[in-house]
Parts: sequence; structure tokens; C-alpha cells
Amino acid sequence: MRFVTDIWHPNIAQDGDVCISILHHPGKDLWGYERPEERWLPVHTVETIITSVISMLAEPNPDSPANVDAAVSPR
Repeated sequence: MRFVTDIWHPNIAQDGDVCISILHHPGKDLWGYERPEERWLPVHTVETIITSVISMLAEPNPDSPANVDAAVSPR
């Protein structure tokens, strides 16, 4: 998933890619940050994905940034 307009957010990469667990490839996280059940599963619906994105926009996770500059900038 990608935003096509610029957005300054810790969990959205500078190219617009959205970085949330639910959109990551299924299986084991090579870096150990996410449990397998937090990652993509076929049971996810458009509703669960959109709900996750809305939640991420409302409550950024600066501990797992896709945009480090946005994560460390003052709010």
C-alpha cells in the first residue's frame, strides 16, 4: 500500500510505502520485531487493513519507523 501524495509520518516511507505489520509478508520476521500472527494472513479483509492504516495514522509507532526523520522530529 502506498500514499501517492507526500505525507510526513514515521510509519510511511518517503516513497509513500505504508509500513505496518499487517501488510508484511507472512511468516517469521527475520529481525524478530513481529509475531507471525501480526503479519499478513489470508483472513485479513479490506476492512481490517483499512482499520489498521487508520489506527497507524492516528497513533504512529516511532519504535519501528519507515521514515526515521519523521520519527525523531519534534511533534
